[in-house]
Amino acid sequence: MMGILTVLALLIAIFAVIFALQNSSPILVQFLGWQTEESMALVLLLTFTFGVLFGLLVSLPTLIKGMRQLANLKRKISEKNYEIEQLDHNLTAVTNQVQSLQESQIHSQSEPINDQQDYSSNISEY
Repeated sequence: MMGILTVLALLIAIFAVIFALQNSSPILVQFLGWQTEESMALVLLLTFTFGVLFGLLVSLPTLIKGMRQLANLKRKISEKNYEIEQLDHNLTAVTNQVQSLQESQIHSQSEPINDQQDYSSNISEY
């Protein structure tokens, strides 16, 4: 992207030099009682420059707002990633608990005969 912008800036600079060389005739500029005689190229390039600066100044609040929104969204993404990590950690812990409970249940199901014998012996004692 930066390479494209560099090439574009270079092309604009080349066209500005060509424009200045072809439009060097002096013109009279009057503004609010102020008067000067400068080359047409200089007057047009200054006008263009002031227009670009004014455009940037007008768009600055929108750019700042967009940068703030981007920063807020990045912060929210970071918070959500942290929440996901915590939930993943909790899920792993619960999964391990379920597995250990299932293993203990399997062990207790493999021993019900002994429990039933103990239960029947306890009943016969009463």
